Amino acid sequence: MTTQQANTPFAPPQVKGWCPGLYAPMQAKDGWLVRIRPPFGQLSAQQAVCVAEEAEQHGNGLMTLTNRANLQLRGFSYEQAQLFPARMRALGLGLADAGQEKRQVLQVSPLAGLDPACAPDTALCGQMLRNALLATPSLNALPDKFGFAVEGGGLWPLGTLQADIVLQACQALGQGMWRVVCGTAQSDPLPLAAAVACAVQVAVQFTVCAGVKRPLRQPEIGPLLFGACAVPWRTAPALAAKALAPSCCVGPIVAGVYGLGVPLGQLTPAMLKACAGAAEQGDGLLRLTAQHSIILAGQQAMPKAEGFVTNPADARLRIFACSGQVGCAQAHNNAPAQAMLLAQDMPPHGSVHVSGCAKGCAHPSRASLTVVPDLHGYALVRNGTTSDEPTSHVPDFAAVRAFVRAWAAQETAQTKS
Repeated sequence: MTTQQANTPFAPPQVKGWCPGLYAPMQAKDGWLVRIRPPFGQLSAQQAVCVAEEAEQHGNGLMTLTNRANLQLRGFSYEQAQLFPARMRALGLGLADAGQEKRQVLQVSPLAGLDPACAPDTALCGQMLRNALLATPSLNALPDKFGFAVEGGGLWPLGTLQADIVLQACQALGQGMWRVVCGTAQSDPLPLAAAVACAVQVAVQFTVCAGVKRPLRQPEIGPLLFGACAVPWRTAPALAAKALAPSCCVGPIVAGVYGLGVPLGQLTPAMLKACAGAAEQGDGLLRLTAQHSIILAGQQAMPKAEGFVTNPADARLRIFACSGQVGCAQAHNNAPAQAMLLAQDMPPHGSVHVSGCAKGCAHPSRASLTVVPDLHGYALVRNGTTSDEPTSHVPDFAAVRAFVRAWAAQETAQTKS
């Protein structure tokens, strides 16, 4: 066992089953976590500066761009966490009704309105769905992690955004046609308004189902929900998340649109302020992505902002890690620092997830290599998640690095042969 692990017993990690929200701060090792859900993942430059100052003045200065394109601020006192919602509402980054705030767990293709190949009514679909969710109080009964997504296709292909209920554009059938995807089932193509109504109906039906997990965790519930709603359905494609080309979210994307990569999703106030300054030179908006990047439009050239990644080939775009021992009492290692070290050793393709414990919060999906601290040192899982059976064990982190270097050498040799 390594020195980093020696002082922490390996008890099974506690699964809380919920995420912090504007009105639901979460206590962590480094203080209280607070979270904002910018509507459609967009912040104005002014809002971004205010959020950065919030992290500086009331938190410990650490922010995370989450897997749902939310912003999480760390290190708040209990008193400041309670005052946080009012300050965010004043910025236009929160709703006065706690139930409505909870119901807007919604992702929309971040290139909507920017990518000519994205369905032109994608933003409208997102707005209509958000309005419908806010107008349906019964959806307060949904689990905290239950989420929705709107995908318009284009450079961000259908299947990129992962959610329990997804509206996908059917561009081959003409503008205005959408389908609803839930688990292993999808509806027939529907006009936009009907598709939005169908998505809400399926979500309401889920709230009255007892003893079931949400569709992302129990995909087979999809056909049952459509059937209960008397909605015609067919089998949906496999749920495995489609790999998004890094060039679609980092570097030059389309004319005047650039993406800034955020390694591990970790932001400092200085980084966010610099990004806001760059946004002011364009259309004034920061578009947050679930792929740990911030997209800026209306730019004359690649924005210069220290701390961000601008090269789509940078290995730091393919690593994942939680806050580790610094921020979580259940973590057994300094996961972010270890992930950054492994980025130096990785092959040019593939991904690495360094977890602090067996929960795997930072990256629930599969990675080419998942590293989990355990009683033997570190468990290594190839092409899987923290919940899969380890492929092997190594005694310490030096051995993890050696394993990754050997993997990279093997990949290089195969490429040359």
